[in-house]
Amino acid sequence: MELSTNIRNRLHDWLGSLRAPVAFYPAILLGAQIVLAIGLTWAARGTLDPSAGENHLLTFDPKAITSLRIEGTGETLTLNRSKQGWVIGDIKDFPVEGTKVQALLDKLAGLKRPLPVATSAAAQRRHKVADEGFERKLTLEAGGKPVATLIMGDSPGFKRQFARPAGDAAVYDLDLPLFEVSNRRDDWLQHDTLKLDQEKITSIAAADWTLTKDKDGWHLAGTTDKPDAATVTSLLARVGNLGYRGVLGIEDKPEYNQATPALDLTVQLADGSRHIYRIAQAKDSKDYVLKVADRPWYFKLSEFDLEGVLGLNRDKILGIAPKVAPPAAAAPPATGVQAPGAATSAGEPAPPAVGTPDANAPAGEPAPPVAGAPGADAPPVDQALPEAGPEDADAAAAAMAAAMAQPESAAEGELGPIEGQEESADPQEGDLVAPAEDQAPPAPAAN
Repeated sequence: MELSTNIRNRLHDWLGSLRAPVAFYPAILLGAQIVLAIGLTWAARGTLDPSAGENHLLTFDPKAITSLRIEGTGETLTLNRSKQGWVIGDIKDFPVEGTKVQALLDKLAGLKRPLPVATSAAAQRRHKVADEGFERKLTLEAGGKPVATLIMGDSPGFKRQFARPAGDAAVYDLDLPLFEVSNRRDDWLQHDTLKLDQEKITSIAAADWTLTKDKDGWHLAGTTDKPDAATVTSLLARVGNLGYRGVLGIEDKPEYNQATPALDLTVQLADGSRHIYRIAQAKDSKDYVLKVADRPWYFKLSEFDLEGVLGLNRDKILGIAPKVAPPAAAAPPATGVQAPGAATSAGEPAPPAVGTPDANAPAGEPAPPVAGAPGADAPPVDQALPEAGPEDADAAAAAMAAAMAQPESAAEGELGPIEGQEESADPQEGDLVAPAEDQAPPAPAAN
């Protein structure tokens, strides 16, 4: 009992000392410092830790967004939400890919605030995220009022971009590539607005041909011949899925050359509706411009988009091969020179060429010698030679002795080596020389 009384007294004295001004105020100050330190720690974790629960970089409701304005070099694009879906307001509400817009909104709403890479004004200019020097500026609006703005600049790596929210000094490295926030309207277009159901097409007509469909199939007007099935199938596929590279706007311009079209095409469907296409090649370009009669836009097409449509005619539809021009006649030989075997006049065979045996000689009879051929001036074999007298034998012996005394020379009619050039025994390129082992032995000398 006495021990507990002593403890109670000591505690009472200690509490009394705390109430004294000398000890009370330092205790209060210490407690405030502890609370402030804990609060700052949690605030720092919420600002700098990327894994913080609800620490979003941009705060907005994707379902409430009614407009996106994307500013960049050369073009500013505005996408609006309409009853029919997302459209481009600048070109009379042309439809865009709604899934692509929704994917961007969801990604922006899910961005978390990472550690900043810089906070100074100089760093903003260096990374091209300053208010007046940026690569891209995206503004989200709800009911005509801006609710979030993201300024984007250089890329630090693959599919990453430096960016900062408007009004925030910090620069962040985000997983948001610039091409996902494109300011080119062609990157957002819906590309199936000209698509038709091929099964419902009942007629396709151009200036010089018309294809119609009935219960028996397709027919080409003006003929009872059946059109080529492959050509018709290809035409239906191309017209039913007509593609385009972009939308030029709603204003007709002289460079579109709509006054001189390359093709006017009328497509009729089973429900009675008609689609009239005017296709012209753009001035100083390989591209084509398409204007649909019941739509306000001008479409940009390539040659590939019109493959199988341009240049189609009746012969191609019927599968008739194009006519091939006959080859040009050979030039006549020069005056005074007659080619071997050429006819001298119509219906008469040409005389044999010099040095060529007569192919028209009767079978079993030797062909007469041809002028200029070897042995043409020799007497017939069966003709008796005149007997040589003593004088002839002496003359022959003298001629033989003279010939043996002369130096060897090239045979008459053969070309010797060129003066100043050594004669080579090697065959020249292009000569046909048989291998040594394959060469025939020399013929025996005639007796």
